[in-house]
Amino acid sequence: MGFRTALVADDCALTREVHADLLRSIGFAVTVVGSGNAAVDVVRRAIAMHDRLYDLTLLDFDMPDGDGLNAARQIRSAQAGLWSAPLLCVTSHRLDRVEPACLTAGFDAVLSKPFRIEAAAPWLRNVAVG
Repeated sequence: MGFRTALVADDCALTREVHADLLRSIGFAVTVVGSGNAAVDVVRRAIAMHDRLYDLTLLDFDMPDGDGLNAARQIRSAQAGLWSAPLLCVTSHRLDRVEPACLTAGFDAVLSKPFRIEAAAPWLRNVAVG
């Protein structure tokens, strides 16, 4: 049986680990990074090495070293022409204030912090194991 992979980017170590633990609890192998720039670097390296792309990417909206919006744009650009996995934004901002910009940047959805499995269920169901 295969496993699913996820990339979690958040500048807060505690939030990063909470989100990673939630995803691990439902069978994901998780890579964690502390910034949007680091997330973009990890995705670009995976693509360059012809590695399997992440099945799910969870990015914080506000990060001092490469925010989620910029990271989403760069990840979507790097994935152009390749399979595009769900890209979810997590934020402590009011959703109605940030969701339009997030969707325009390439996110599939915007979730409130703390991220809950139930809120991401529509995207998790579509992530194939294999």
